[in-house]
Amino acid sequence: YYNTNKLTEKSDVYSFGVVLFELVTGRQAIFALGSSRVHILQWVTPKIVRGEIASIIDPRLQESYDTNSIWKVADTALSCTADKAIARPTMTAVVNELMEAMNIETHRLKRSSSIGSMPRSVSLSGGADLDLDSVVYPSAR
Repeated sequence: YYNTNKLTEKSDVYSFGVVLFELVTGRQAIFALGSSRVHILQWVTPKIVRGEIASIIDPRLQESYDTNSIWKVADTALSCTADKAIARPTMTAVVNELMEAMNIETHRLKRSSSIGSMPRSVSLSGGADLDLDSVVYPSAR
């Protein structure tokens, strides 16, 4: 959108990638870092490239996650924010990747405790809560 001033599916995918990074990190898209303001992609990309996934994860998660699911979400967000629109995935592909991340977390929770004790809501940045019972999952094909 920045280059063409036209909204497209691929510009929506880019924006969704930024939102995914906001969820993983707990930071806003543009935030203060020292005395300057930084775009979240400038901050996360070098850390991901160096394999420092733990350094970007929102500390409020308190290590209550499977690192593989965080990697899956971060890799998906990174592909969504590719410079060239043609290199970005479709939203269908993004949903499939996020479903894989969800499956990793579901298996982690099943291994660590009974599924009945799974949290029923997740707190998002900005104070909003996501009710997991209301999330609609696409059917497997």
